[in-house]
Amino acid sequence: MPQSSLIRASILSTVGVLVQGVARFIYTVLVARFFGPEQLAVVNTLLSLSIIASLFWPTAAGNAAGTFLARVIANGVRPQRVLSLLWRSFFVSAGVLVLVSVPIAVLVVGADAIEATVFAFLVVGWSGYIFTRGIRMGLGQVGGAAIWDAVSAVITLALLALVIAGGVSPLILAPLAIGYLSFTVAAWRSTRLVRADDPEDAVTRPTEMWHLIGWNSAGLIATNGLIQFSMVFAFITSDASDAGQYAAAIALATPASMLAQAVSQVLIPRFATWLHVDVVDARRRYLVVLAVMTAMLAVAFGAVALIAPWLVPFLYGPGYTEAVGLVEILIAGVFLFSVGLIASSFLITSGRTVRSTWAAVAGLVTGLIVMTATAPSIGGALAASVGVLVGCAVVAVIAVAASVPIPRAMPVAVGGSRPD
Repeated sequence: MPQSSLIRASILSTVGVLVQGVARFIYTVLVARFFGPEQLAVVNTLLSLSIIASLFWPTAAGNAAGTFLARVIANGVRPQRVLSLLWRSFFVSAGVLVLVSVPIAVLVVGADAIEATVFAFLVVGWSGYIFTRGIRMGLGQVGGAAIWDAVSAVITLALLALVIAGGVSPLILAPLAIGYLSFTVAAWRSTRLVRADDPEDAVTRPTEMWHLIGWNSAGLIATNGLIQFSMVFAFITSDASDAGQYAAAIALATPASMLAQAVSQVLIPRFATWLHVDVVDARRRYLVVLAVMTAMLAVAFGAVALIAPWLVPFLYGPGYTEAVGLVEILIAGVFLFSVGLIASSFLITSGRTVRSTWAAVAGLVTGLIVMTATAPSIGGALAASVGVLVGCAVVAVIAVAASVPIPRAMPVAVGGSRPD
């Protein structure tokens, strides 16, 4: 793909996720304003649990979709077989995740029957959103994804207004679940209409796909999971007020991490295509992308950190001033997370998924140790934010260092994933 096309795709994908991120942020602000910090803490904890659940397969399956679909299309064969395998795995994983995550939500936040039911739909909705977004990126449907990002965001906020007007707090997460489900259904319909006239795919091996998804899931749990685990940690180890402050802080950081995920989903198919053509040139192009994206993210996240002392009270009100310091630490952590995610994307597509996973595991373990060790002295909320910063720094350093060497030649089989 020409550099200009990559830039256009990145911009479209970024705009789509920016719309989702803004909608998600408005959602959080409205909850904070109308229901207070205690309800905000519950809402963000349930959101974090749903995101953690998706990391156990659907998010990695979306990343795999970008890699495998890009390769079969580059080889001029039908993507239907890859799509069928991916969709079947998603439906199985979604069912298992609901059965496991709902009891955990009840245990952690004390969700009642209505809240638990809504949470179950949220798990399926978010998992479907992040999974089908990867499929759309792999199929080159970047514009369609951006349109449905906007449509689903409007649906979400419109339904939230109704929930607030009715004062129905047990349904506070239902609008988010419905919005994500609408995106998922639209993407599922679009995948039924692609490239039916190309030759059959006879070389994609399911075991290689499951290998990639399995290792990538472990890496995502360790990397993305650290930010989400921190919310659960703060909820468990802090009082309701401090947990609400942390929830407000992480609400500002989460859209930034979503932006990094969006960029990663665009880059994965591009990296896969470049590696399919020329490994040495792919590494050169990757290093350029890494340098440019790091500079752009540094400017963007630095600006947010600088205006945080004004932005937090303006958005949430005077009762959330304690969240300012937490925001500044979390934004620095998310910046490092984003850099590590770009490097991990190249490691994954160049057959070095295991290295990416071990980098993420090192970051998760380090972050959790820091949280646990410092919580008694500085409090659960501050300990959670410091743990995120340190853990993401470990991941970024290891992943970038591992991604710099030129990868070995890629396997001939479409979608092949060579063990490290």
